[in-house]
Amino acid sequence: MPPPAPGHPVTAAVLITNPGDDLLIVHPAKKRAPWQLPGGIVEQGESPVAAVRREGREELGLDLDITEHDLFAVEWLQATRPGRRDRLAFLFAGPVLHPADTDRITLQRDELDAWRWAPRAEAQELLHPAIAVRIVGPLQTPGSTVYRETRNEGTL
Repeated sequence: MPPPAPGHPVTAAVLITNPGDDLLIVHPAKKRAPWQLPGGIVEQGESPVAAVRREGREELGLDLDITEHDLFAVEWLQATRPGRRDRLAFLFAGPVLHPADTDRITLQRDELDAWRWAPRAEAQELLHPAIAVRIVGPLQTPGSTVYRETRNEGTL
């Protein structure tokens, strides 16, 4: 197997809400993993927008109408341990789903074992802390992109 390409791995995730402003979160099929936002790794030659659309289709069975104007936050994350690389995480403000939309959710069972709506405070408790800190302010405000850096001083 060739060594990883130079540069930063990139992930893309989406904030999907319902009319009550609850957040859609998903649970990985790995039993001890925390809840997550829908999304995943941006593949070689794929844009973050294309990746979040693909992940929406694969993980949830939904065609998400996401554009570059829906960019909510970008974060640079410093590696947390030796042998890992720093990465970039893109977060998009997704659609507001209604009950008819959620009736169409079909989970990718080899990746996810559950999905649910969670009020924001509860979602912040259930999500990994590094993800939870990204969920600040109004979730559906196009043009209000946030940039963050997460450093792990002294951990490497």
